[in-house]
Amino acid sequence: MTLSQATTGRAKRQVKTATLVGVDVYIITEDGIPAFDEYGAFKIEFVSNRGTKVWPGYVSPDLMLVNWYRCRFMATRTVTDAEVDGFLSALTKKWKWSAAQKLWNYGDEAGYSKAY
Repeated sequence: MTLSQATTGRAKRQVKTATLVGVDVYIITEDGIPAFDEYGAFKIEFVSNRGTKVWPGYVSPDLMLVNWYRCRFMATRTVTDAEVDGFLSALTKKWKWSAAQKLWNYGDEAGYSKAY
């Protein structure tokens, strides 16, 4: 053991491969729950509003929706950062969006939250 290993006290951990698997895009619209076609390698999985899934499925008429929707798009095949950029560019032609978050798997584990 070297002196630097003894003083840092860091345990070695297994490095897991990061794989880009999708993107969450925050859409701004006054027209209600957005509807999407497929965009190349990306398919819509769900839409949420204020933390509640609003598509697909039932939406209570009592649910107060705001004009900001999280839209999860999952890749239908292996994708690259450049393809995410192209996807966002295509999305911009129809939708106004405020933020995007890439979704990664680390090894076999999702590095992002599931729908709730």
